[in-house]
Amino acid sequence: MDEKTYTVEIADATGHSVVEMTKTDLIDQASKSQGNWIFVDNRMVATDQLENTDFDAAQHIRVVPALQAGKDSTDEPTYTVEIADPTGHSVVQMTKSEIVDQAKQQAGSWVFVDSCMVATDALADTDLSTAQHIRMVPALLAGQ
Repeated sequence: MDEKTYTVEIADATGHSVVEMTKTDLIDQASKSQGNWIFVDNRMVATDQLENTDFDAAQHIRVVPALQAGKDSTDEPTYTVEIADPTGHSVVQMTKSEIVDQAKQQAGSWVFVDSCMVATDALADTDLSTAQHIRMVPALLAGQ
C-alpha cells in the first residue's frame, strides 16, 4: 500500500510552493535541512517529534526557513526572543525587523515585550533597546 501524502506549503522566494509529501518525505526533509521549521496547524513541531505527529488530523502543514539572526550590513542589534513551541519554547536571537516579519508571518501570534502585549502593527515603532524579555506565542482561541 502506498504511503499517504499530505499537502505541504514550503516557503520560498515567491512566497511558498505547494507540494505533496509523505510523512517519511517530510521527516527526511526536516532531518536533512536543520535550517527549517515545521509547523503543523500553526504549532512548531520539533524534528524528533515528527514521527509521533498525527498528520491525518492536520489542516495546514508548512515548512519555513528558520530565522538566522546575526550582523548584517546595517549592524542592526539583536534581541533574545522566546518563541513558544511544543517543547515549551525555543530561544533565538533576532533583529527587530526579523521579529516584525515573524509576527506578520505568524498571523494571530502575540508578542510580549516585558510582559506587555504589543500589536503586530506597532512592533516596528516599539523601542526594544531596554527590553528584558521578549516572547512570541500563538494567540489563545476560546470556544473551539
